[in-house]
Amino acid sequence: MKKISILLLFLLLAVAIAGCAPQKAGLSSTPGNGVVSSQADPFAEASEVPDGNLGSIGHAPTSMNRDENGNKLPFIYQGGMMSIPYEVSAAGKTKNVGFLVFVDGVSQPYQTDTDPTYRTMHTMDLEEDDKEYPFSILFEPVTGKKGDTLSLMIVSVYAPDFMPDMKNTSSYGMYHDTLAGEYELTFEADAQKPSGNELPKYLQLQAVKQSTQPVTQEYLDSLSIYSGMQPVTLEMLNKRIFTQQFFDGEGGLLSNFHVNQDGTLHITFKLVGYPGARYRSTFYINHSAMAAGETTSFETVLTKGNVSVIDADIELSQLEDLNTFYVVSTLCNVQELWEDGIFLNKTDSVLLYQ
Repeated sequence: MKKISILLLFLLLAVAIAGCAPQKAGLSSTPGNGVVSSQADPFAEASEVPDGNLGSIGHAPTSMNRDENGNKLPFIYQGGMMSIPYEVSAAGKTKNVGFLVFVDGVSQPYQTDTDPTYRTMHTMDLEEDDKEYPFSILFEPVTGKKGDTLSLMIVSVYAPDFMPDMKNTSSYGMYHDTLAGEYELTFEADAQKPSGNELPKYLQLQAVKQSTQPVTQEYLDSLSIYSGMQPVTLEMLNKRIFTQQFFDGEGGLLSNFHVNQDGTLHITFKLVGYPGARYRSTFYINHSAMAAGETTSFETVLTKGNVSVIDADIELSQLEDLNTFYVVSTLCNVQELWEDGIFLNKTDSVLLYQ
């Protein structure tokens, strides 16, 4: 079972206490913004601090078919409900973990063997350090046809129940980082997604628009805050992925953003980098996917010299007083770009508070 250790940087702790926006901290050498992969070295850019180690987390299928060379073989979908036996272990100061599931980059609602409700995230609290807790992921794929072999991604989110209260805390720090397991799913039958009354009631996005913008020097300069203030060049975008999110035009390293109780909030999400990468991006509020009609995940193919842009409005009356917002972009053509390790990108969680 792959495992990562999560270290709390002193700067993040101090800034969270002070109530200011933290400096972005990389947890791995994986290209992208703070993405931690199950194949990457999680200590490549981490620093030890007086507060010490927050803990570790690992997860994997309880059984995995492999070929003679030890390579993972696809899971098989034969129709109806499918079950993936899985396990998770954790140690340290928090053992709260949640899981997101994606099929071909599309957010996949699922059940577990202990919770028959379809959700885009199920969470659990593990009691003992380093004990393996088995559970089953149950779902009917929302996409896929007989003969397809599609990417299947199972992504843990660290300490998903944590949310700043804008009294004692205002930043997520290292919480909500991800660890992704990448697999394939071969279809021997067409997907038969759950009926509408079984699916989660998605909060709706309004006025969704997808477009592209040319990469300019001014835009490259704006990315330096995500690369340790090192200049970002066009050549870097051939092998790296960058994301940005803006709230009513305000972006950068935001930890929280004040919103009204009614009206709309305009969200702009930008994705740029590796030409040919086919991504699907999903907007989340409180770990539940948002949708435009029935569409939860928005597809884009990155092209050289261009920025992919998704604009959308959120009706603020749908929100609670405190809301966790982030965007997850999953790579669909994983097998084509596997060696470059750019398969998943989650933006920093931002608190939208009323």
